[in-house]
Amino acid sequence: MTRRLTAGAVALATLFLNACSERPVADAESAPADRIFVGGTVYTANAEQDSVTALAVRDERIVYVGDADGIQALVGDSTEVVDLNGRMLLPGLHDMHIHPMRIVDDGNCDIASQPLNLAELSSLVKDCIAERDLAEGEWLPVSQWNFAVGNRPAGGFDSLREALDAAAPQHPVILWGNDGHHGAVNSAALARAVNDRGVIVGISAETLATDFADYRETIGVDASGEPNGELHETARDLVQPPNGLLGGELPPGHMEKVAKKLAANGITTLMDAATPPQSLPAYKDLLDSGKMNFNLSAAIFLDVPSYHHEGGIDVVQMISDIELLREEFDPLPQLTVDTAKIFVDGVMEGNPLNDPPTLPNAAVINPYQQPRFAIDLDAGTAEIAGYVDTSSEICQKVRDAMDHYLSPQVNAVFHREFGFYPQQCRISRGVLEHPADFIHAYMRELDKAGIKIHAHVIGDRAARTAVEGFEALRAANGNSGLLHSLAHIHMVAPDDYQRIGDLGLYLVFTYAWAAPEFFYDMTVNPFIDQLAGVDELYRADSYYMTNVYPAAQLASLGAVLASGSDAPVDTREPRPFYNIQQAVTRANADGVVMGTAGRVSTRAALDAYTINGAQLFGHAAETGSLEVGKYADLVMIDRDLLALEADGRADTIAEAEVLLTLFRGKVAYR
Repeated sequence: MTRRLTAGAVALATLFLNACSERPVADAESAPADRIFVGGTVYTANAEQDSVTALAVRDERIVYVGDADGIQALVGDSTEVVDLNGRMLLPGLHDMHIHPMRIVDDGNCDIASQPLNLAELSSLVKDCIAERDLAEGEWLPVSQWNFAVGNRPAGGFDSLREALDAAAPQHPVILWGNDGHHGAVNSAALARAVNDRGVIVGISAETLATDFADYRETIGVDASGEPNGELHETARDLVQPPNGLLGGELPPGHMEKVAKKLAANGITTLMDAATPPQSLPAYKDLLDSGKMNFNLSAAIFLDVPSYHHEGGIDVVQMISDIELLREEFDPLPQLTVDTAKIFVDGVMEGNPLNDPPTLPNAAVINPYQQPRFAIDLDAGTAEIAGYVDTSSEICQKVRDAMDHYLSPQVNAVFHREFGFYPQQCRISRGVLEHPADFIHAYMRELDKAGIKIHAHVIGDRAARTAVEGFEALRAANGNSGLLHSLAHIHMVAPDDYQRIGDLGLYLVFTYAWAAPEFFYDMTVNPFIDQLAGVDELYRADSYYMTNVYPAAQLASLGAVLASGSDAPVDTREPRPFYNIQQAVTRANADGVVMGTAGRVSTRAALDAYTINGAQLFGHAAETGSLEVGKYADLVMIDRDLLALEADGRADTIAEAEVLLTLFRGKVAYR
């Protein structure tokens, strides 16, 4: 990949260079460079989106960007000349929504996102208990549960609760969904649920109608109305589980492994998208060790329930606590504490395997549809059998006397007569994670304090709630100039497109999710639109397909595209080039496209990962593009992504591999 050339040998090296029309730009000094790259595509990500053929680095800075002419003066006896040989050099990648501490296995019981059926899941959990010396009644937390794929009835188990009960009759178990929003528990865990008076009452059909009525949207139930083991969002906290997704003790050497994986993926800057305060010392220790080869923005995530008091939520104290963290940690190099994470809503996935199906809980404008599924587990087929007419006379009767339909006996009789369950007469628009007035007040005070906002939004009602908050804080505070951002932006109502553009918000899409995947999409699409069958799952004119991940549409109106892998969701691998590929193609291997209008160019996708991310971070004057005077944060990959797009092979971008990563001029990965 590299070789050293003396100044006299550079003339030979230049024979294979393809000179380009741009004039080379170098600094005034002519001292030899430490490292020179020649003979390939150097994508600068500058304002003109230029590509050149040569770049030079001295110490920690870029000293030359241009073509082959003039680079000879920067070569000395100790200069390392890297022959790109037609390959590509990029600015260091910015992953602006990732959970870095979880991209490396922490040694806990781990499903590794495998799509297991219930029998396989039960066996894995049973093995984990056997491998650990757990005292009776001790918790077993399990990481990286794939909530959207797998979980099919098998081995006589019809629900997650049954499968986990068989595996762990003496131990409470919680499966942490690999997305950070879903969860599943057994009966021993359900029995530990505490109501808002601090009394252990357990979760049951009875307490769901009383103590936990506010959690009906986030607790799965079976046909009899009893919990089936699914606990999502804040409902997981009711059973008081240990070792939450964002905390817990790390094994020795864990952070060094995190740093190595980031560098191997070409990531030189990132946002820890939900940083609990107790995680900050681990980053400081890594920095002190000299092994922190990346810049970090910590989006502080506070436990909102702990700020509740009789008068509501203490926003003033929340702001004060973030300011204290900024004062303690932000003076450190490479570490920025100037952002707060807020969850506006949850997630969009329902569960067709349940009977009745579990609805999604993300906040949406139009009520969720109530699909009826015909699933043949033996044949491995799934069909949409129809929809419950929630406006029907019988559904109106159910809603007027829902308590009457809570008993298993009434449920069974109702199902035999009508072919669906009384619960399916519910009209649900999902839930906001917190009341809108708190969300707006928190956003306003964060902006006033000079703290950037990183808002998780999935449903279109959540997006609208966030937009209303940003508009309100502008009205109250004026334009602070802070670069606020939305994460994920799964679905946006057309009426809100221009509002998002006018605010100039940064949009941190996880482009990998814009890839059609039948079994996952069955958990989403039929709940948004009434579809005649699975053949309409990707119907181009449906509300969902028209407004899903509208990246290009929002960028054309003034919003700015950034990128975030959200690893370890789906996989612990950040896979930047798969994300870039999906931003460009939005297609699967069968050629099915998820919303053609949302596609962006390769240059736009690269800018989302580089200069736009640097702007959002706040250090675009120092990095994010390959320009003279900036830090030498750069990545060499094994193929030219722009050439792939030009050749009609954008669907192979994901195959790109990182060969070399420099952070501030030093090799972080080779």
